[in-house]
Order: sequence, then C-alpha cells, then structure tokens
Amino acid sequence: MVTGQSGVLIMSPEPESSVSGDNILIAASLIGVTNLNSNSVKVLLDGMDVTDRAYVDSDMISCLLDDVEPGYHEIGLFIDGIPTKWGFSVTAEEANLKYSGKIRSSSSMDQIDDQTLNINKMTMDFKGSAFEWLTLKTNLKMTSQESDLYQPRNIYGLQLGLKDILILRLGDSNPRLSHYTMNGKRIRGIDLDFSYGWFNFRFLQGEINRAVQGDLSKAYSFDIDTDNFGEKYISLDRSGYTFTQNVSSARVSFGRGEIFQWGFNYMKARDDTTSVDPVLSDAVIFYESNETGSVEGLTSGTTYTINQLGTTAQVLDGSNWSGNGPKDNLVVSTDIGMNLFSKRVRLDGEIAFSMTNNNIWGGPLTLDELDTKLDSLQDGKIMDISLDGVPDPDSYKDLFTINEFMTPFAPIDPVTLGKNPFRAIINMPSSALHMRIKGSYTLNNILLEYKQIGPQFYTFGNPYMTNNIREFTIKDRLSLLGRRLMFVVGYSSKDNNLSDIVLNPLKTKTIMLNSTLVPGPGAPSIVFNMQIIGKNNGIDSVEVDSLGQFLKDNREDSRALNTLFSVNIPGNIGPISNTIAINYNSITYKDVIANDEKYLDNPRRDDYLFQKSDTRTISANISSRFSIPLRTVISFNKTQIFIPMMDENLNVIKNEIGWTSGGINGTYAVKNNTMRLTSGLDYMTNGNNDDSVQILGFKIGADWDLLNNLILSIKSNIRLNRMKANDSDGIDNDDDGKVDNNGEIWSTSNSGTMVSLNYRF
Repeated sequence: MVTGQSGVLIMSPEPESSVSGDNILIAASLIGVTNLNSNSVKVLLDGMDVTDRAYVDSDMISCLLDDVEPGYHEIGLFIDGIPTKWGFSVTAEEANLKYSGKIRSSSSMDQIDDQTLNINKMTMDFKGSAFEWLTLKTNLKMTSQESDLYQPRNIYGLQLGLKDILILRLGDSNPRLSHYTMNGKRIRGIDLDFSYGWFNFRFLQGEINRAVQGDLSKAYSFDIDTDNFGEKYISLDRSGYTFTQNVSSARVSFGRGEIFQWGFNYMKARDDTTSVDPVLSDAVIFYESNETGSVEGLTSGTTYTINQLGTTAQVLDGSNWSGNGPKDNLVVSTDIGMNLFSKRVRLDGEIAFSMTNNNIWGGPLTLDELDTKLDSLQDGKIMDISLDGVPDPDSYKDLFTINEFMTPFAPIDPVTLGKNPFRAIINMPSSALHMRIKGSYTLNNILLEYKQIGPQFYTFGNPYMTNNIREFTIKDRLSLLGRRLMFVVGYSSKDNNLSDIVLNPLKTKTIMLNSTLVPGPGAPSIVFNMQIIGKNNGIDSVEVDSLGQFLKDNREDSRALNTLFSVNIPGNIGPISNTIAINYNSITYKDVIANDEKYLDNPRRDDYLFQKSDTRTISANISSRFSIPLRTVISFNKTQIFIPMMDENLNVIKNEIGWTSGGINGTYAVKNNTMRLTSGLDYMTNGNNDDSVQILGFKIGADWDLLNNLILSIKSNIRLNRMKANDSDGIDNDDDGKVDNNGEIWSTSNSGTMVSLNYRF
C-alpha cells in the first residue's frame, strides 16, 4: 500500500508492479481525503477516461477492467483536479500447461490349428489443460484389423472443453443423452455440449454405421429370368451390404441437475440409400445354367465379373434388393430428475415415443396411395381413421418417411384416446416409460423402479434394447455395524405380455437376498447371495389335435434356486502373506407342474423332458506374497453340469458332464523391480474315460522398465491338447504317416506371442 497525493492510499496495483490475468483491479483508499466530493473523482488509464466503470464511496474507489492489454500502463486518479499517478505492467497470462497421457503399441501372432492371426495395435490417450479454462482430450486406437468389410475398428476421438460451459467432441464418441434416445451407441461425427446456468443444450450429428459395399465374391446372388422378348438374362440381386446410417440428436434441459433438471430429447436416424453402389464392376459371380435355362454368350461353370456380364445382366431395383431394407427412425422423449430432502431422495423418469420405417425404398406415399394400400378401399379413410385435414406425407419426408412399412401405422388407438387419453398415450405400442425412486439414508438405501417398453418401440441409439417388456423392481440395502455388515433384499417382476399378439408370453418373478460381512483388515470377509427365480407362461393346457391326441406340452411353471457363497481369508504363514478365496455356486431347477398338487388334474406325461440343466461350481485360489520379490497365485476349479436326457426306456435321467482345472502363476521382480518375470502353468480335464480331453497350457512373459515410464512387455503362450481316444484308435490323427504314436498323445492347439511398448507421460 502506497500513499499518493491528497491522502490517497494506493492499494492496487502497486506502483511499478507486474500483474497478470485478464481482470485488473484499480483500487485506492480515500479515508485520508478530507471534504471528498465524489463527483470530482476522475480515473484515467493511459489517458483514457474510465470513470464510468468505477465505484466511488466515502472510503474507497475501485475500478475493475477486463480488457487491459499486456504492456506498461499509467493510472491517473484525480480528486478536485489534484492528480495521483502511478504505473504498472501487465504480463501475458501464463498458459499453466498441464498434460498427461499414455501410448501403447503391441503386436501379436496367434497360431490356432492351421491358421495364423497377426494383429498390430496402437493406442494413444492424451489429456491436457491450459489457462485453467481450456481442456483437451484425445482417444486414438488403430488396429490392423481395420477393414472396409466391417464397421470401423479404428477409433479417432478429440474433445475440447471451455471451462464448464462448452464441450466439443469430434470423431468417435459414445454419447448418452437419455435412456431411450442416444444411450452409449458409438457415432462418428460432432457432439456439442453447452451449459450455462440453468440452461443446457446438447447436439450431435454423425454416422452410426458407415457404408459397407461387401465382399466382392458375395455381393450378388442371381437368377436366370426371361425378358419381354423371350431372351434369357442374369437377374442380379444385391446382397451383403450395409447402408450409411446418419443420426441427428439433440437435448434441451433446464436445471443444473443437482436439485432439478427437466429435459427434452430428440433423435433422428436414417439409412442413406445412395451410400451403397448398385453396381460393383469388379464383383464376381459363379455362373451355372439351371432348370430355367441358360444365357446366350455365357459359359456354364465360369466365374464372371459384373463388368464382363455386360448387357446379359440386370441389377434389381433397389426396392427389391435382398437383405434388410433401408430404415428410418424417429424418437422423442422427455425426462425429469429431482433431488429431495437434502438429496436423500432421488426421482428420475422418462417417457418416449418412436416411429420406425423398415423400408424407405421409394420414399413416402401420397394420401391416395395410403388410402388404397393400407386398407384396399379408396374411401378417404384408413382403418376408420379419416384422412380429412391430414397433410401430404411428402411434406414431412425430411422428418420421417411415411409409407406402408412404418411401425406402428396408427401410433395411438383413437377409441381409447377418446375414453382415457392418459391410458391411450401410456400404452402406445411404440412408447417407453421408465420411473425410478431412490432413497439414501444412514442405514438404508431403497430403490423402486418401473420400466415399460412397448412391442413396437425402437431406438437406433440403443439398438440392443429389449422391447415388449414390463418390469417392476424394489430393493433395499441395510448397513449395520458401521457398514461392516450389509443386507440387500429385493423383488422384481418382469413380463413380455404387453401385446395381445405375443406368441410366447412369459412372466418372471425374482426374489433376491444378499449378505456381506467385511469385519476389517486381517479378518475374513463373507458373501452369501441367493436368488429364487420363478417363470410362468400362463399356459394351463396341452396342445392336442382335432381328435384329442396329444401333440406337445408348452406349459412352463418353473423355479430356479441360485446360491453363491464366497469367503476371503487373509493370513500369514511365517514371512509369507496369504489370501485364500473360496467360492461355491449352485443353480438348481424345479418343474412345478411335475411336483405340485395343483397340477394333478393335468399332470406331465411320463415322457416329458424338462430341459433345464443344473450346475454346480466350486473354486479356490491362494494368493501369496513372499519376503523375496515373488508373488504366486494357485487356483482350482471344478464345474459340474447335470443335463436332463431320455434313456432307452424313455425315463428321464440327468447326464453329468464336468471339468476340473487348476493352475499356478507367479511374478518375480529383478533388478530392483525394474524387470518383472511372469510364468504360469494350467491344466484342465473333463475326466478319464475314453472320450476325455486334457488341455495343458504354458505361459511366460516379462515387463521391463527400459526408461522412466517406458515399459516393454513380452508375453508368450502355448496350449496343448490330448484326446485319450487318439492313443489307441488306429488312426493317423496327426498325418505323420504313423498310427497311435507318441506324437498323437499331445498336439498343439494354439500358441501365441505378443510384444507391446507402453509409455506414460
């Protein structure tokens, strides 16, 4: 603090000091100034009047400037015309660079039977920041398995962030906008995420699938057809292709998410019918004449390229191509999330609606075409739905393709809509609903969840989602003894009977109990898990023919008991530190129809086979750490499967198959832990009978710290098989000209070597 003229105390910036940053604060104390007239105060920066940006009271003057360029500057503070002047320097803001990353390059060769597979991979991840407001992330993965015949296996990703306001992702990403729109599906394109205060906006556009023209040897199938002039020709059918599938998706939400957020989601995906070439000149077909005739100019039993066929071939119109037709998908949803009671209760919910077209060849239909194609009557109605006032589908072709292949055609039942609009909307065949309530308290964590997905709901942003499902779940986790003892109890009910056209309705009920005891360091931990699963398809009678003769029994009313017991026991044997883990798992099934009295009136037939296999598995391993730099793991596993079968007398028996395996793996550190040597041996057998198989595996490897953060890894393995029957079957199994020799006892099934180089920075 420096005293200026007229009792002014200079506070900021100090005279002849250097400051950095965008915001420069000019401040001075006016306590020493007598008879202050605030209207007489003037502030100048480099001779420019900035008084209108200053705050003046009886004690202090302050002025915050956010546009001061780097360099030397002079401040002039005038009070009643009396100046106080001082200078300072502004330095450019330091970048304050921070970065980290890792690079990994690997090459592997695997020999499986007579086939060799060589794979080269390189990955690079980089993360950096600068100026405390700029962030950068990259994700690069490249592999020699990249091929035009498949979807991309190489990954290219770049992410830029501006504070907490803007995130821009380019290349490959797995966006999650909502559960029923975009939910983790890989896209290649642009992904923009903007948040400011209570407003959030996210937009993405790119490809879900890229175009795959297909294998040139499998790109066409053909028939021999006859044209209008009686001439034979090759009718080529395009196959083995994948369209480019473009996607656009957006989310607008309000609220920060900590207390409340309400979002609106949109997703539009469509196959590009122009992305697949109808004619591949270098593609080939193997031409053979058949019962329909032969094509003049072509030799039967000859391979031709499409170009060589010339005018003797015609490519089918796109609408008649085999395989899946080009598709169109539109999904809209709204979701809400709230935290209540000091974030002890969390509420989430989403409702979504979809429209899907399974064949957009030819584009949209006109209103007249819709009228005639969908109900065969040109009466201005489609299934009693009037077309009066309905706009032409062509007007909406950019949004969605409307034709006879769309699902559903009538998204909502007009009769139900008139009686109960809410029920009509919720039960739309192309709707999806998800609700969840989660309560977190000191001892309890309670979850209630309901999910319903209609039979005609589809989202290309989550193509593996199961539709036609309704599920309710309730679960409670209780923590006792300072969270050392935990119990989880739960119940769920799931069925697929949302539609009257379901051919195989099934209802599944599950009761679950889990207990975990973790006393603390040095004490054994115990886990016990039990599930009781009941399945019922609602069928109460067997199928018979018109004469009452038995055909089949499709009834299902079964129970499954799944139990798991696990214990981890730490301990020391002298200088050796050990951890013993023992696991037991059992799954048993029961046919209620064959065992419950309520089915006595219509029991199972004696020759009915209940096709559910019981399993039992026990495993154990001992992890040891020695006083020398040696670590070992010894493992054992035994699995038994009991498969129901019919014997020669049509009696149901359970045939047991199983295998036993064991192994030992170790790691030894040398050169002050700059090199770590690994090796292992494992063995597996399914018994000692004539059909038994034995598998013996060896592996060896090393990790070597070449430089700081630079690690070279080499791993190699070999696996040997022995089929006991080969020892005395009188067959030359290894094709060496000798029968039942020692070379047929053990044979190499596969081997491999991988070398990788890893660098962290």
